[in-house]
Amino acid sequence: MEKNKIGYLFIILIGVAYLNACAVMKPNPNNPIRTLAVLLMLNQTNDVEGPEYVRVEFDKRLSHYFYVNKPLKDIDQILKDQMGITLGAQLDMATPQQLGELLNVDAVIYGTLMNFETQITGIYNVKKVRAKFKMVNTKTGETVWQNGIGIKSETTVGGIGSALSLVSGVKEMTQKEDIPWVTIESKSMESAGDAFLEAMAEKVVEKTLKIPLKRETVETVNRIIVTLPVGPGK
Repeated sequence: MEKNKIGYLFIILIGVAYLNACAVMKPNPNNPIRTLAVLLMLNQTNDVEGPEYVRVEFDKRLSHYFYVNKPLKDIDQILKDQMGITLGAQLDMATPQQLGELLNVDAVIYGTLMNFETQITGIYNVKKVRAKFKMVNTKTGETVWQNGIGIKSETTVGGIGSALSLVSGVKEMTQKEDIPWVTIESKSMESAGDAFLEAMAEKVVEKTLKIPLKRETVETVNRIIVTLPVGPGK
């Protein structure tokens, strides 16, 4: 329980640091993009709900960057009614220019969720979230910003868990996608049973509170959006 408190305290500290960073930003009147639409994410994972969860987290932060973001429900309804689009994989049915005209926005943001998973083996437990986003000007079709990152936290037990962690890291480094991984927590436990029970308990709490991979998702979104150009304001 004490470890869970520490984890949630870490999330709060991340949020405070993020808000402090936003507080020093000022609108950029020279930015021609004022209105944005965060589109449905392309899902490359086995998690059905993960893409929308990450999308919502990203969308929440846009107002701090002085953009006017179109409500997600309105975006989804318009895409469904006008183009029959209900999945991120269907967005290639339209050009950015067509989407911009339909949604009446200056730019659209495409997102891809590449990893959203919890792996529990007892001797090696890991939580992973990896995503990338890009902003496209709907007048010119130009990609004006893009960024991506993978965040993971892991628990190992003894030498076996450490070896599995190393193998996993090598595999990730050799993946073709040029999206870097960052480990935000790596801890070791003596008992595989304790590690397994702790991981399962955390998973149950996240599911009950409807905050799957909360810490990893928040860190992923914060690290991606930090490079987003500042908007002109309202």
